[in-house]
Amino acid sequence: MLLVTGETGVGKTRMVRELISSEKVTLLAGSCVPMAGDPLPFGPLTQALRRLDRSGTLNLQLERSPELARLVPGVAPTLTRTADLAATSQLGLFQAVLDLVDRLGAAAPVLHVVEDVHWADRSTLDLVRFLATSLTTERAVLLVTLRADAVVPGTPLALWVAELARLEIAERVELNRLGAADAGRLVRQLAGDDADPQFVETMLARSAGNPLFAEQLVLQARQGPDVLPATLHELLHARVSALPEETQSVLRSAAVIGRPAAIPLLATTIGMLVEQTEQLLRPALDQHVVEIRRDDTIAFRHPAFGEVVYAELMPGERRRLHRAAAQALEPPGGVGTGQRSSTAADGVSAELARHWLGAGDAERALDAAVAAGWAAERMYAFADAHTNFTRAIALMDEVPGSAHDRVRLLKHAGQAASLVGESSEAVRLVEAALSLTTDPSARAALLTRLGLIHYRAGRGSLTEQCLRQALELTPPDEESVLVARIHAALALFGVGWSRLHVAESSCRRGLEVSRAVGARREEGLLLNALGSIAAVHGDFDGGAHLLREALDIALEVGNPDDLAAGYINLSHLLGLGGRVDEVVDVAQEGSEILTRMGLARQRVSFLKANLAEALGNAGRFDESNTAVAEALSQHPRGIMSVPVLIQAGRLATVRGDLDEAWEWLEQARVIVEAENAPEAYRRYLIETETEVELWGGRAMAAYELVVDGLDIVRGTDEEGYAGTLAALGLRALATEAEAHRDPESRRRLNDMRRPLDAARVWPPARRPDVEAVKAWQQAETSRLELASDPLAWTETAAAWEALNRPFPRAYARWREAEARLDSGVDAAAIDALRDARTSALAMGATRLVQECERLAGWHRIDLTPAEVAAEPGALDKYGLTPREVEVLQGLSAGRTNQEIADQLFISVKTASVHVSNILRKLDVGGRQEAARVAHRLGV
Repeated sequence: MLLVTGETGVGKTRMVRELISSEKVTLLAGSCVPMAGDPLPFGPLTQALRRLDRSGTLNLQLERSPELARLVPGVAPTLTRTADLAATSQLGLFQAVLDLVDRLGAAAPVLHVVEDVHWADRSTLDLVRFLATSLTTERAVLLVTLRADAVVPGTPLALWVAELARLEIAERVELNRLGAADAGRLVRQLAGDDADPQFVETMLARSAGNPLFAEQLVLQARQGPDVLPATLHELLHARVSALPEETQSVLRSAAVIGRPAAIPLLATTIGMLVEQTEQLLRPALDQHVVEIRRDDTIAFRHPAFGEVVYAELMPGERRRLHRAAAQALEPPGGVGTGQRSSTAADGVSAELARHWLGAGDAERALDAAVAAGWAAERMYAFADAHTNFTRAIALMDEVPGSAHDRVRLLKHAGQAASLVGESSEAVRLVEAALSLTTDPSARAALLTRLGLIHYRAGRGSLTEQCLRQALELTPPDEESVLVARIHAALALFGVGWSRLHVAESSCRRGLEVSRAVGARREEGLLLNALGSIAAVHGDFDGGAHLLREALDIALEVGNPDDLAAGYINLSHLLGLGGRVDEVVDVAQEGSEILTRMGLARQRVSFLKANLAEALGNAGRFDESNTAVAEALSQHPRGIMSVPVLIQAGRLATVRGDLDEAWEWLEQARVIVEAENAPEAYRRYLIETETEVELWGGRAMAAYELVVDGLDIVRGTDEEGYAGTLAALGLRALATEAEAHRDPESRRRLNDMRRPLDAARVWPPARRPDVEAVKAWQQAETSRLELASDPLAWTETAAAWEALNRPFPRAYARWREAEARLDSGVDAAAIDALRDARTSALAMGATRLVQECERLAGWHRIDLTPAEVAAEPGALDKYGLTPREVEVLQGLSAGRTNQEIADQLFISVKTASVHVSNILRKLDVGGRQEAARVAHRLGV
């Protein structure tokens, strides 16, 4: 027997329906229904018998049991004397139902469902208890559902449930609300995957994980006002209105307070003694309208109860309760409105602002809102800071002569909006501050802030425009913190938009000024820019040193923006240098610090994208996938989301899911084209799109993308990074040449090759992969000339292997095998093809695996390597445990962590830990290298 409990709307009926549809059973199912008077006796049993097919088994049982037959319409049993019937009818009916279940179970298992027993009549409860105590060898499951919030302690129903749950045959299944992740998936499924993240968060808060509430709230939001759907309102209102009036008065206070509250606070708000308030809350507690939290506060069992109660308040009553709540919450010293020092009111100032506003006291609401804004800013709660500052700005219109500085509040509100990704709102607020400012120095400071907002939003031209205007408002020879800040912002812009001459000149002047005036924060930003410049010139060690120095200053100053810039740029530089383990460390440290500072959505997502790129380059695609999933779960906005979307598309391409890859990359393209995005973003996006087209067999589409990319970077500092685009273009033309060998096609392809050859002579950036890219270009050129050179591909593979870049290495080995097989099957060709496939399997590179297998099938090559005789005790010196040896066997077979976990009956996380230990013990850099070592050792 299963006793399924849960609150209204949690999914009990849905679970039963899914069970019924997934199992081959004979179904006896019925529901109890609420009645105005006494419930109908045996209502669920009557429903079940009506729905059951009139089979021979049922007909025979109806003939044997007049008591059972009386419940089936159209059946006229032969009645015995009334006295005999009264004495035996109920017991006979119960036994007849048990016999029917037994007989039906001979053909197929019986699922006897009784739903909503909290509305059941006493006879049905007795029948269920009889079956639960009588079922022994019958092939049957008795499934009973009830609403947990309808079971009032001390009532007959509560005693019945307790007795039933104690039976050995019974198992109680409690359905809880959905967790945040599952509830979020449900809301996005209902509202669409492109639903605004703020809308999703609001729906999660209002539904509190209840599936029915989530569904109803999302549907209501689509149709209009932000109120509870009528169905939910009526359902909850009926529960509240059934409570005593005195209890409802306490609930009205709780609804106004709007959060879990201690009983003394409730008592003070309504002017009662604590003991009296406790007594009045008891009926609401018994009826599951409120609950006691672990911290001894009282909260509505579901937030929607509070919405219902609050909506029923009269205007005057609402104002009185808000005033009482504000007076109860306000600390003796009042709220402070200073920016720097925290006060005793920090924890309640936002509540005070809401309550004073609800009470109609705009002046006190303004003071509280300003205090709440400063408090939120100090706690890095930038979304709350934005909310409270904008509330204060609106209230200033209702409080003439206020001492608060509107420009200052607009400036900080704009900064907070920018930090949470609301760039358009941030621009609006700072531009409003500019319109109220005439002093040149103050305007320069605001223009600098506006420029940095545009910088974070990816609007390069507007960034430079604002910063140049700010610089023009300062005297040429002025040395001040403001001048240092303007040059620091210009330097960061120059680095981000590949304007190295701007970055270098701004760094020189900015460092001179910042060190002269002791502008420590600005010095750190300038060192950040200098580190990136050093990396562009090939000095990765020097660049990393400068960026770490900048990060130290950012940690010293404690500015969230500067910390984000430090962690993001340092992780990017280390990734370019192939220092993956350092990227992992920096990303982990940065994620923890920036999350504490409220920057998870935008900056941490960007940082995770850098991590995913570095891990993907190293062939650690499982870890890269995890990083991307974590970044996407934050729902980054605007230009900050582009690196995340590109990495998601890149990983989907490697997996061979090209449709998914295009979905991610299309989202990125929409954002990039809507903004004046950096050329680096656009170039990298085009590189990834080109790979999707190539693996999809659309060579000419890939070539067109390459030409577009070369046009974008031509004449900019991004020219030095065009090598990969040129190689991809040559690959596209080579693929086309192999399919079209006629003279006309050859002439056409030679003409198309010209922009690629021109790009190949552009001075390359000083990056570690320059030589590998050149080797790749040369190898693709040999393919284009229909004389694919195996030695060129061997050199390309070796160059990528030296950089620990397994995916392009595996691609090169496949091309090497293809080139060798043009001259016939030999051991070198077979070894190259086997190596490429093994590496591709280890990385989960589906398309590359398919190409290797297609080539092997064409040349009738067995891709399974010959067994290698194991050297006795070969593994002993590595100190692998028996479990690690088993994991290594799976790894060498090309299995993913998930496949290894499934084979060994362990969790994926455990498998991942074993793989990490194996890589460390074997002293190898990746999975495919470990597989090769294992093969040599005979594993």
